[in-house]
Amino acid sequence: MRTWAFGEGRIIDRRTQLFGIGLALLAGIFLGSAVAVARFAYDGGASGIVVAGVRTVLMTFGIALVMTLAGRSLALPRELLPVALFNGALMSMMTYGNIGAVEFISVGLTALLFFTFPIIIAVIVTVFRIEPASPAKLFAILLAFFGLVLMLGSSAGDADWRGVALALAAAVCTAVNGVLVARHFGRINAFVITFHFSWTALIVLVLIGLLFAEVRFPTTDGGWAGVAGVAVLQASAMPMYLYALSRIGALKAGMFTNVQPVTSIFEAWVLFDEVLSLLQALGGAIVLGSIGLMQWADIRRKRQSLTTAVAADQMPAATAAKFGEKDI
Repeated sequence: MRTWAFGEGRIIDRRTQLFGIGLALLAGIFLGSAVAVARFAYDGGASGIVVAGVRTVLMTFGIALVMTLAGRSLALPRELLPVALFNGALMSMMTYGNIGAVEFISVGLTALLFFTFPIIIAVIVTVFRIEPASPAKLFAILLAFFGLVLMLGSSAGDADWRGVALALAAAVCTAVNGVLVARHFGRINAFVITFHFSWTALIVLVLIGLLFAEVRFPTTDGGWAGVAGVAVLQASAMPMYLYALSRIGALKAGMFTNVQPVTSIFEAWVLFDEVLSLLQALGGAIVLGSIGLMQWADIRRKRQSLTTAVAADQMPAATAAKFGEKDI
């Protein structure tokens, strides 16, 4: 018997859904680890633009090599190219903002600020009426922004504004990227998507390095190990995350990547003895709790819609027609 579930407005089979969920979870762990490992790179003298650039070079050429050896095409439908270029520009800020913020603020605060992106996704799909706005979702959004204000307020005297700005900019770009991927790239191979996003992001990062950012390479073995660690972890995680987005939708993928900030905070505590302040931790817990509430409400609504759709599909055609006329 085949089971079905909803994914961002379409029906997908249970096996595909579970595979997408597993990849989203693994991507969250890898991405959370990359944020923590970035601290080694900065302690070794590297700058954020170098870490982001090396990671993007590895991803771009790695995917090109794998797809070429597999005999697969990297071609993208022409009508999707403008959206892909825009998403690539967003990816440059996703990478540089998330990883670069660790150069200025703690790993834990970076992770929590960046992980407001599921709430921003909820705001986008609500404001633009991509999905209906339930009372639970609206309450979760308000609760999350209260948690964000709490985090920022408690960090105002200590946190470098550059790190805060980078982390929040990365969150906004990740949210917009997630919605666009779910809406436009559902039937495109995840490696093809990642390749086109990556080469575009690489060009943008090179321009940022030439015009704005300070370019510093590591001066220690530990610094180079940190750069390599970030590159491998993120280069592995992004195709997983994009596949999950294209198969199970932005909100559900976000739900299973909730492990990302927990991973970053735990590893920062183990590796660097970094500890969040009480108010930072409380604000972060409120944000994560609101994300869980929002996503639970969204999944519950979609399950109810699926139950209704399956029940209608199982009715005899004549009865269904009569039922429809009566309701109209």
